[in-house]
Amino acid sequence: MQFIWREGIMIKKGLSLFILIFLWYLLSLLAQKSFLPLPHIVLLTLVKEIVSGDLSRHLGVSLLRILGAQLAAFIPALFLGIGAGRNKTMDSLLSPMVYFLFPIPKIALLPIILLFLGLGNLSKIFLVALIVFFQYYLNIRDGVTAINKKYFDSMTSLGGGSLMNLTHLILPAVMPCIYSTLRLTLGTSIAVLFLAETFATRSGIGWYIMDAWGRISYNEMFAGIAALSLTGLLLMEMTSWSEKRFSPWNF
Repeated sequence: MQFIWREGIMIKKGLSLFILIFLWYLLSLLAQKSFLPLPHIVLLTLVKEIVSGDLSRHLGVSLLRILGAQLAAFIPALFLGIGAGRNKTMDSLLSPMVYFLFPIPKIALLPIILLFLGLGNLSKIFLVALIVFFQYYLNIRDGVTAINKKYFDSMTSLGGGSLMNLTHLILPAVMPCIYSTLRLTLGTSIAVLFLAETFATRSGIGWYIMDAWGRISYNEMFAGIAALSLTGLLLMEMTSWSEKRFSPWNF
């Protein structure tokens, strides 16, 4: 029964991808423009660029930056979010600062970040982490706040201390918040990093795509875009697998 269910899911995903490719073919044939190549041409270019190692190198650099930024944002947001959710004083100190800084378009700070941290990986990782940190913090804090106080009282009556509360109550309760935020921030991370990689750098998938555009190499440009989309798809699928593995009570 489970095999049939999984097979049905795979068929639906395949159908969704087929519709997307069909619409791409249709638009490309109707437009008849050199800057909108057919999907199979893009696929051949993608394979060629990956085999040559050029696209693989840029994609690997971007992937490391995304994962580094996610970790750099998630770890402090987890501790601060749990602390603010459990401690009203801490929440009253942190929330005004978060509410003040959160609406600021962080991408506008890119020139300043580049001046302080240089043109390497650190500046890109810091920018992406700065943007997604607030989303992690707010969702984790709200997830902790939403836990019914009766559950903490029950843990206390059973002899559970702070560590037991954290591992057996708080973390399991906020797992849905964490995974929902992860999905949102992965998309945000890719979009922000693409923009950051177009400034003062010669590495990363953002630079690869814009360089191909500047050389009027539209096949390579779309190969880079396709690689970026496939990377996002892979990260989302890995997130779903991880959620089922480490948070099975949500299913």
